[in-house]
Amino acid sequence: MSKCINCSRQLTQHNYSEKYGVAASKFCSNCREQRRMVWRNEWSLYKTKSTLSGREIVSYISPESDQVVYSLDEWFSADWDGTDYGVGYDFSKPFFVQFKELLKRTPHIPLLIGNCENSEYTNYSLENKNCYMISAADYNEDCYYSGYIFNSKDCIDSLFITGCELCAYCSDCESCYGSTHLEHCKNTNLSSYCIDCIGCSDCIGCIGLRNKQYCILNKQYSKEEFEKYKPRIYQNLDNFLLHFNELKNSINLRKDFNLNCENSTGRNLINCKNCTDCTDLIDSEDCINVNYGIGSNDCAEVNGAPKCELDYECVASPNTYNCKFCTSCWENSSSLTYSHLCRASKNCFGCVSLYQKQFCILNKQYSEKGYKEMIIKIIEHMKRTGEWGEFFPTWVSPFAYNETIAQDYYPITKDGAIEKGHIWSDYEQPTTQVELTHVQDPYEYSRYENKALECPLTHKPFKITSGEIKIYKKLNLPIPKIHPIQRHKERLIERNRS
Repeated sequence: MSKCINCSRQLTQHNYSEKYGVAASKFCSNCREQRRMVWRNEWSLYKTKSTLSGREIVSYISPESDQVVYSLDEWFSADWDGTDYGVGYDFSKPFFVQFKELLKRTPHIPLLIGNCENSEYTNYSLENKNCYMISAADYNEDCYYSGYIFNSKDCIDSLFITGCELCAYCSDCESCYGSTHLEHCKNTNLSSYCIDCIGCSDCIGCIGLRNKQYCILNKQYSKEEFEKYKPRIYQNLDNFLLHFNELKNSINLRKDFNLNCENSTGRNLINCKNCTDCTDLIDSEDCINVNYGIGSNDCAEVNGAPKCELDYECVASPNTYNCKFCTSCWENSSSLTYSHLCRASKNCFGCVSLYQKQFCILNKQYSEKGYKEMIIKIIEHMKRTGEWGEFFPTWVSPFAYNETIAQDYYPITKDGAIEKGHIWSDYEQPTTQVELTHVQDPYEYSRYENKALECPLTHKPFKITSGEIKIYKKLNLPIPKIHPIQRHKERLIERNRS
């Protein structure tokens, strides 16, 4: 059996050639995912300037990058056309080198957001209001430092929640209210430190309960008893959490949290059929190694696949059909190959930032006949260079490795990254020198509002905004001492561990 040329693991080969028309990759599934993740920068946001107008913008493209980047309205404007940057294919150079050259000179969008109000520091997001540092999040209001959250309000430090309000430190929850530290809970209110509880209220430290109220560590109490014990628990929380961990260790916790699935393997799957090694997938069929999607069919090796069909080795490309090796393409695009940031386009190869185009190669327009003839020649050329059938090398990405979610899921040191050929960034956004405060009394809210705090772990400064203070007060939560990005990383680690 063959081994991965990157990590030397045994390759588990699927027959992708018939369905997707590509040869088997020389990389294992994990290493392929790692390459794709280098194209998704969710949290490294910067103040920079538009290459076109010089206007100050917030962007996920670093100011030290030589990538051309426009403001949102400039990028979506009809005043420019991606084919203006097109070039003929050069058979004396590898394809990936030519694509990188095209990528650098073609205007790039600053953030992948739409119709957001007072939410400029958000990414991969739509229809948010008064939100700050949320990513992969739609239709939220007054939410902070969260990822993959939808239709929620007044939530903070949470992951994969839907329809929640006034929640903090929650993950994989739906329709919960006034709660903290919940995992895999649904319709659960006024509760904390609960796992796999449904239809519950006023519960603390409970696991696997259904339609219960006034429970502590899975034991039933009267309302009066519950109200008496509740403040004592929070006064001696560390001791209580020891008992909670004992309860967790005594219970055979569910591992996959799959629901109504047929012939499927993975985690957090709902209404899926014939899905193999998938994660966070809903209403999908016949997928292999697909992570995060809704209504996806016949896809393989994809990260971010809402309403996708017949896609292979793509990342963050919703509503696409028959696309291969594409990143951040959307708006009902189809039959794209090795393309980036293309919208409403089809039958394009190696293109960047095109809108409503077809039969383009490296952004150059061809006739349908000329396009098909060139594609045959290019694929043969890429087979000779060893590029055909492999995703973009990480050095092609406009992001440094440590700016992306690859560093969250596949952490690596700077030296290790450089050794593997990844790009690494040491850039730090310049900040105004201010006096840093350390949290002493974490419930003295007014003392820390809009003050610069220093994280004891990363030694990076951060602020507590008035919106965050409002949530902490309502939930009677202490002011956090740790930098929000570090808190996010720790949440991901805990979620991936569970």
